[in-house]
Amino acid sequence: MQRTLTTALRYDVYVLRTTVALAAMCALSVFLYCSFLLLAVVHTAQRTDAGRQITAVTSRLSDLEAQYLADTKELTPDRATALGFVAPTAMATVFTAPSGVQLGYNQPAGALSITANE
Repeated sequence: MQRTLTTALRYDVYVLRTTVALAAMCALSVFLYCSFLLLAVVHTAQRTDAGRQITAVTSRLSDLEAQYLADTKELTPDRATALGFVAPTAMATVFTAPSGVQLGYNQPAGALSITANE
């Protein structure tokens, strides 16, 4: 009789330990789930905020481009000289051969001719 009682007590100890371990794993799982869910929400909010900032920067850049184009729409000879443009000394004209052959990897070297008219 004594032996049966000892076996029952050991069984109860294992059941208690197993129950505590399972409860701890469930609590840890719930904590990790809530943490990851909160991180996902924070990440989504940051992405939305970054999207708004990108839209604002794009809008500002568009305004600056429009202002730049408006400022440089007219090119005067004085402004051209200030920007470094110089008058050409000689004129050159480029002609292509009237053949129906298109330029490609296996074309002969004489398919394109460049001449200068002075």
